[in-house]
Amino acid sequence: MTTKATARLTAGPIGPGLLRLTLPMVLGISSSLLAGLAETYYLGLLGSAELAALGFTFPVTSGLMSLTLGVSIGLSSVLAREVGAGNQFNTKTTATGGLTLAALIMVIVSILGLLTTSWLFTALGANEETLPLVSDYMQLWYLSLLFMAIPSVGANALRATGDAKISGSLMVAGSVIQVLLAPIFIFGLLGFPELGMTGAALGNLIARVLTCCVTLYILVKRYPLIQFTGIQLTTLMQAWRSILVVSIPATATNLIGPVSSGFIVSLLAGYGQSTVAGFAIASRVEGLFVIPLFALSASIGPFVGQNFGAKAHDRADAAMRLSFRWSIYWGLIVALGLYFVAEPLVYLFDNDPQVAEAAILYLMVVPISYGTWGVIMMASAIFNALGYPLRSTLISVFRMLIIYVPLAFLLGNQWQVFGIFLAGAAANVISAAVAYRWNRMTFTNPEAAVKLPDSD
Repeated sequence: MTTKATARLTAGPIGPGLLRLTLPMVLGISSSLLAGLAETYYLGLLGSAELAALGFTFPVTSGLMSLTLGVSIGLSSVLAREVGAGNQFNTKTTATGGLTLAALIMVIVSILGLLTTSWLFTALGANEETLPLVSDYMQLWYLSLLFMAIPSVGANALRATGDAKISGSLMVAGSVIQVLLAPIFIFGLLGFPELGMTGAALGNLIARVLTCCVTLYILVKRYPLIQFTGIQLTTLMQAWRSILVVSIPATATNLIGPVSSGFIVSLLAGYGQSTVAGFAIASRVEGLFVIPLFALSASIGPFVGQNFGAKAHDRADAAMRLSFRWSIYWGLIVALGLYFVAEPLVYLFDNDPQVAEAAILYLMVVPISYGTWGVIMMASAIFNALGYPLRSTLISVFRMLIIYVPLAFLLGNQWQVFGIFLAGAAANVISAAVAYRWNRMTFTNPEAAVKLPDSD
């Protein structure tokens, strides 16, 4: 049975429509982050050195995921507008182009990563104790990149058509497989050898391979979005160009965060490996609590893109404003909740007082800015969806490179670890004000709205 790609998001109530698109993503992202938390818990049972090693991988793994996300954003932007405009002819070519482009990029990046592992993580601050652990983990992680990229791009293609249920289900299935397999390989259960950090990466690799196979089956058989036979190189190149117009700036936007985080990790490493381990725990916990913001940002782009493709400008604008309000409300709820539960959550992962102190401090300071961080996510997703990716890039540059990194250096010298975390919160608040103002100046102008489908 096949399902035709239609503009499902251009009719009906806006709030419930956004919720229907967002809730499956909440479930999918929740499962992925819970799998990450489970991995952190498993490795924490091995020791603080393993947690510190995991912390050093975050900037690199986040950066490489950003490459896939950039292609996904470009594909979603182009595809959603084509679906909204009722252009069925180009949807299959665009989706196939996005998938092949992501696969090609990941193969190249994986090879480069395997050749530079030792040099890169030494530069980030890993020492003689943590560097071998990082290397064990990243060798298999690099090999899994291709199998991560295909489900990620495929999920964005499905969301661009308005279907988030299948992509959310795939994310849940992959996460469940990872959670079940990881402890078997990490601790040597069921007769398997004890592999430690390598076991964590192996469980992740197997889960990604299986999810990739199912994703391809769905995209080829269930939805008429992917067709590898009969495609001409010129047609493929044309699809790549359309996607890359958005993907290149979007990738740059997403890479700015991990690169800046690498600098932050190197600053934290100056206060000891325990501080990096605490940062690793706090980052995993943080991810769990901002799931609705990530899910909403993944949903608002297709929603706005389809409605602008259908010339429903007022409907798209109402959805934007609603997403901003929801972000602020959720941020306030999370900040209050973490104030009470941060300490017991942290001690679930590590009993080392120095590790726990750094993690708790982070979760006391940074969450006050989660609502404004959500506003930044929404504004960036909206600009990408409408073919204005350079605006998202500028917002990210402003937040991370102009505000966060310099402020972390200055406040870190003044208040050490607390100052570094405070800089992150301040960067979110300041950047959100700029992003929101820019969004409103753009989209409340009816003449500008008509011109929005054109690229920067």
